[in-house]
Amino acid sequence: MENNIQALRVEVANSAVSVYGAMRRYAEALCETLPADWFFVERSDKGKNEEKVHEEKKALFAELKKVGHSNPSTIWARVRQYGHEHVYGSQTEEGATAEGEGSKEDGPGARHTRSLKLRFIEELTTLYKAGKREDAIADDVNRALTYVSSALAELGIDLTSIEA
Repeated sequence: MENNIQALRVEVANSAVSVYGAMRRYAEALCETLPADWFFVERSDKGKNEEKVHEEKKALFAELKKVGHSNPSTIWARVRQYGHEHVYGSQTEEGATAEGEGSKEDGPGARHTRSLKLRFIEELTTLYKAGKREDAIADDVNRALTYVSSALAELGIDLTSIEA
């Protein structure tokens, strides 16, 4: 029985490393084929570039469902994170933790510290897109959008790569 447990333990460890590597390679390939900053596209985002991302996500979900994966959204979230890390590098600073961002050392579902820069980029991008989608915008909100745009530029984000 002990040998069986040990063999299964090794199998689990090896599968976690394999999954991690596969998701990283997939994310890196998406960075080469999808529009810039594809990992910021949210479910409700519209546009030609966003549609390419939605199509890829749908294709991945279909493959995951074929093999009976219970939560494709978790895999997609990790792939997006790995894509972001591929483009912008991995920075860990004091900040919030995000569930499900595993590493090959910790395995899937581990908790890690998300960088403050990443949090700013994600939140400001969401605000920027919302502001750009509005047809009529109040003066004070428009002035705030100017600051949001400046903040994104300060963080190294090319505003032309973000479609509302």
